[in-house]
Amino acid sequence: MIAKTENRIRRLTLRQFPYTNIVGIGRSLLALGTLLTLLFNDISILVPMADGEILNPLLSSPIRINSYNFYLLLGIEHIYIMKAVAVLILLLVISGFYPQITCFLHWWVSVSFLLFSSAIDGGDQITANLTLLLIPLCLTDPRRNHWLRVERKERIWSLFGIFAIWGIRLQVAAIYFHAAVGKLPVEEWTNGTALYYWFYHSTFGMPPWLEYIMYPLLSNFFFVTVATFSVIILELILMLGLTMNVRQRLRLLPVALSFHFAIILFHGIFSFFFAIAAGLILYLYPVYKHFTFKTPKLRYAKSESHQHQPVSDYHNPVYTGEPIRLDH
Repeated sequence: MIAKTENRIRRLTLRQFPYTNIVGIGRSLLALGTLLTLLFNDISILVPMADGEILNPLLSSPIRINSYNFYLLLGIEHIYIMKAVAVLILLLVISGFYPQITCFLHWWVSVSFLLFSSAIDGGDQITANLTLLLIPLCLTDPRRNHWLRVERKERIWSLFGIFAIWGIRLQVAAIYFHAAVGKLPVEEWTNGTALYYWFYHSTFGMPPWLEYIMYPLLSNFFFVTVATFSVIILELILMLGLTMNVRQRLRLLPVALSFHFAIILFHGIFSFFFAIAAGLILYLYPVYKHFTFKTPKLRYAKSESHQHQPVSDYHNPVYTGEPIRLDH
């Protein structure tokens, strides 16, 4: 009985071997979202202040955990320095080197940003959760770089990585379950008009150039109703991705990514896309399969003029000591 269980576990660690570049893609997308937020936003936006006082109640009140916040290690007056260090750490995460070390730093930077900044969204919460769940996988990663390909082996330590991926899949499924079910008590979602209000929202509404395209559609009650209910249906389907086979999940992945990319176009929420895209890839793509970037092969057709070129134009003859003769 024990031997049979051990053999099953060994086969599982070989079949579900999680140390592929899919993990690298997921970690890099998580880091990229936070990195872009830090690079393109001034400290005055990330941490609003008035008369030298921080407006964020989590930072202004004497909470002991604030002393461990990455961005406040040198004090509030030196946030710029820690912001620069955070940028370097995130670049190191994207490079892929030493995931066993950078996994802790990545989570520390992410969760500190969640508690430190006033300009956060759901993507920052997702990043903080997923970077924490990735720590067991990164600690047991045998590679020096998460972009490398490594030979599959039966390793009992791989169970930690497999459990980490399962934990991430449960987390992403819970996100979509909450997103779908949380809309049901809202009247605008149940009567099919929510998207109309979101598209014309004063803060998160669509840009002016899209209004000219979308106005005829949003003026149609049937379109608005179908589009509104389609969002809820899609989120429920994504939640059910937890029970789908690999083929079904691979078909669903581009649909989900396109849906969230559309949110960038209509609502301008960039950082959220990178966080949820990382979650979707780790959720729907088989992590045990190494992704190969294929480059298109160019084929050249032979033309008549090309066929009648002299032999010397095709090849560079090897000199053998004898004169080369070309017969015409």
